[in-house]
Amino acid sequence: MVQQLGRMLFYEREKMGETQRNIAEGIISIPELSRVESGGMEIDYFTLQALFERLGKSVDKLELAVSSNEYDAIEYRVGIEHSIEIRDLHMLRKLRNKYSKYNEQKRPIHKQYITMLYAMEWYVGECDYASCLYWMEQALAYTLSEDWRQKVRTRQRLCNQEIKIMLVIAYCQWKLGDTGGLDEDLEQLGGYILRYYTDTEEQVKVYPHWAWLLGQLYLEQNRFEEAYAICRRGMSSLIETGSLNPMREVLELEEVCLNRLGKEVELTQCRKYQEAVRFLYEVTGRHLESNMMAAFMKSTFQGEFVITNELVRDLREAKGVSQEELCEGICAQETLSKIETGSRSPNKKNLYRLLKKMGMERENYYGFIETDKYELYEKVREYNRCFPKGKTEEARKLLDEIEKGIDMTKLVNKQFVGMERIFEQTAQNFITRENANKQLREMLYLTMPPMESNKMIYRVPFRTEYMLWNKIAINLRKEDRVEEAVHVYEELMKCYKRSKVIMRFHAVPGMSLYINYTGFLEVNNELKEAMEVGKEGLRHCMECCRGDLAGDILANLSLVYGKQGLPAVEETYFRYGYYLVSLYDRKNEASKLQKAYENKFHKLID
Repeated sequence: MVQQLGRMLFYEREKMGETQRNIAEGIISIPELSRVESGGMEIDYFTLQALFERLGKSVDKLELAVSSNEYDAIEYRVGIEHSIEIRDLHMLRKLRNKYSKYNEQKRPIHKQYITMLYAMEWYVGECDYASCLYWMEQALAYTLSEDWRQKVRTRQRLCNQEIKIMLVIAYCQWKLGDTGGLDEDLEQLGGYILRYYTDTEEQVKVYPHWAWLLGQLYLEQNRFEEAYAICRRGMSSLIETGSLNPMREVLELEEVCLNRLGKEVELTQCRKYQEAVRFLYEVTGRHLESNMMAAFMKSTFQGEFVITNELVRDLREAKGVSQEELCEGICAQETLSKIETGSRSPNKKNLYRLLKKMGMERENYYGFIETDKYELYEKVREYNRCFPKGKTEEARKLLDEIEKGIDMTKLVNKQFVGMERIFEQTAQNFITRENANKQLREMLYLTMPPMESNKMIYRVPFRTEYMLWNKIAINLRKEDRVEEAVHVYEELMKCYKRSKVIMRFHAVPGMSLYINYTGFLEVNNELKEAMEVGKEGLRHCMECCRGDLAGDILANLSLVYGKQGLPAVEETYFRYGYYLVSLYDRKNEASKLQKAYENKFHKLID
């Protein structure tokens, strides 16, 4: 994994004309960066992530393999975010101490994060903004040798963590009334984010937060038009990426701006969107009180993790191979046993040998495709986002560009493009759905062939493998073979739940899984199960900070309530589902929901 990502980092840095010094400074040494870029050195996930962020790029598009121990550190961060959100000082301190044991404290990026958490303890425990400010400045000094304002002015490359600290520092200054020149400092920082964070998935992690804070300063200065304009820019970033963090706070700011400006029509619409977002928080049992400090700290990570220990175990059991047979000539049986239980991290070289012996060529980890060119992963993301917005022609053009840019001799590339070509042919009625499913299974078997265990899904599927199963299930549903389609989703869900990896780190497949599984269960009149899956899906949206697809689940749940004879609840879920879909500018889906609402309830939805 690291070898491939190191090469990708090198190509991106060279393409941008950036020096190694500008990317590595404060994170790792230049000799270490050279070794990472050449594939000769392994570094931990968070350090690698920071290096990509210094280029304004996100590793969220990639599927990453981590050991069980590495994953523990990643999951601790989820608990840490939650403790800040609910302002539980005891939980925060406990998790900070546990997290510290899992990371190499010599790395500046980890020292910085630990100090950030110590700073947040002053806020969580006592709302002591002065102490929080002091310790945030100490944290920033681990990776930046000069004042942050100077670094922004000189265009020093910054990672996401550094920008978040800067925003918290500015927020504390604002709370303490120390606002002299703060608006100018934030304007400089906003210019940096727009210029260097060209990847929208990375930009959305800090840009809306910046817009909210600067908008608050403008409001205090009675610069209402400017506050509204900056608020809309933050909103556009959230809408483009489907992000929910910090949508609630930005909508609250927008409401104040619209009220001051006397824009009654826009104000009415804004309040409808606020109602829908509040409703989402209510039905998922989340805190309704805005907490911008928690929003600064919250990750909107959309990536995918596979635990290598589980991969080896699940594949071996599916093939019916004993530990003795598998480890022969590679490692001791005791070592393999410890690897499979997660008590030992596998040596990368031996890991590849174990997987290869079981027929899996998986030395590289990727997102849908395998390539060293980052821009092609960006095209895949754009391609996948075309469908919720009904942009089929744009999708076709992007798929052509992707196919031309990748090595089609690689199985995973052949699998992805083949899957999408079958989808195109099915949509245009060139092939039947039955024939399409035969072809989709052939694509699936390129990397996930049937095993001796006869389990349908015997290990956690990678992204393209999941998409193949998803398309197979959709075709079954459209052939009125609903029970078979439901069974596919049932097996997928069981497989994900067997894994130690929480669904938050299966963000991309998880969204469509919850939407379709809920809908298909409702069609099959399994209403209790549909309700459980749908509610869990809404919590998944909250955990992944995705608001764009929460509306689909609300709409599916409204149908369940309708069948249960609860028309008032049905109407409420339907209406708020429509508002959320409209908020995120999904025009085609919004139009469908609008017509369905009017046919069902015999009144206009707006």
